[in-house]
Amino acid sequence: MWWKAFLAALGLIFVAELGDKTQLAILALASRYAWRTVFWAAASAFALLNALAVSVGAAMYRLLPEVVVRYAAAAVFLGFGLWTLVFSRDDGEKGVGEAEASRPFLSVFLLVCLMELGDKTQLSLLALTARYANPLFVFLGGTLALWGTTLLGALAGKGLGRVIPPRFLRWVAGTAFLLFGILALFW
Repeated sequence: MWWKAFLAALGLIFVAELGDKTQLAILALASRYAWRTVFWAAASAFALLNALAVSVGAAMYRLLPEVVVRYAAAAVFLGFGLWTLVFSRDDGEKGVGEAEASRPFLSVFLLVCLMELGDKTQLSLLALTARYANPLFVFLGGTLALWGTTLLGALAGKGLGRVIPPRFLRWVAGTAFLLFGILALFW
């Protein structure tokens, strides 16, 4: 039954991603760059990762041991946290949402790919594909769920960028990345 696979993926992934680290990162990025750029970059990354998850299935889980994924994720979060706190700066004359579109798109795309590789939502899609044996509708349900949470995060970030100073948002985002990195090392 295709609709069971679709609804299971849509519901589970939407709830699992609300308030997740990637949604928080999207919120922070959309406060700095054009929310549409952030949305489309993240949506593209999610579509790619979801296609991989349902195509490769359980084989992907076997190829990447949990310890490797955990330490790689920790390194990414710590790296982004340090970069955000130490090396990030204002774009001078460029306002929020006016930064060059190609750089933020690629940055957001790669960040989402790295953050979501081996994440609970990707592993959930693997399990749902195995359970329902319907990769197309698991893909569609999971992708729509992630696009929905991404849109919510991007729109919220757009609003925050207008009322909260970018320096404070960078500090919050950098601190959050560092905390996720530390947590990834131990949990």
